[in-house]
Amino acid sequence: MARYQFDDVDQENRWLDNTTQITQLIVRIVGFILMFVGLWIGLKVINEAWSLYQQPQNIERLARAIEKGSNLDKALSAAEKPRAADSSSDSEEARLASSARLREVNDALGFRLSYFVAWVIGILLLMLVGRLAIAAIKTGGELALYDLQIKRFAKHLVQQSSGGTDP
Repeated sequence: MARYQFDDVDQENRWLDNTTQITQLIVRIVGFILMFVGLWIGLKVINEAWSLYQQPQNIERLARAIEKGSNLDKALSAAEKPRAADSSSDSEEARLASSARLREVNDALGFRLSYFVAWVIGILLLMLVGRLAIAAIKTGGELALYDLQIKRFAKHLVQQSSGGTDP
C-alpha cells in the first residue's frame, strides 16, 4: 500500500528542527560565555587573595572605610574612658590624664578593631565571590554540554525499560 506524505508536515518538521538547533546553539554559546566569565572571576579572586597574602597592608583601605562608616575604634576607646573614670575618684585632670595614657597605649600597640573586622569581611567577600564563580563555571559547563538528542534517547530508554510503548 502506497503511503502519501504531505509536504507541509515535512517543512514544519524541518522548521522545528532548525529552530531547535538554533536554540541549542544559543544556549551553548551562553554556556561557554558564562563558564569563561566564571573562570575569569575565579582567577581574579585567587589573584586578590595572593595579593593580600603578599601585601597585607592593602587591607588598610577597607579598615579605614569600616572605621569611617562605623566609628568602631572610637566607640571602643570611648567605652574605655568611663571605665577609667569610674575607677579613679580623683579630679577631672586625673581622668583626662588616664584617658590620654590609654589612647597613647592603644596608639603605641596599634590595636584597631576595625583592622581585624576588615580582615574578616575581606575573607568572607573573597569566599562569596569565589563560590559565585564556581557556580557560574558549573552552570556554564552544564549549558555548554547540553545535548537534546541524548536527552531524547534517555527518555526513550526509560520508556522502554518501564514497559511503555512509543508510537
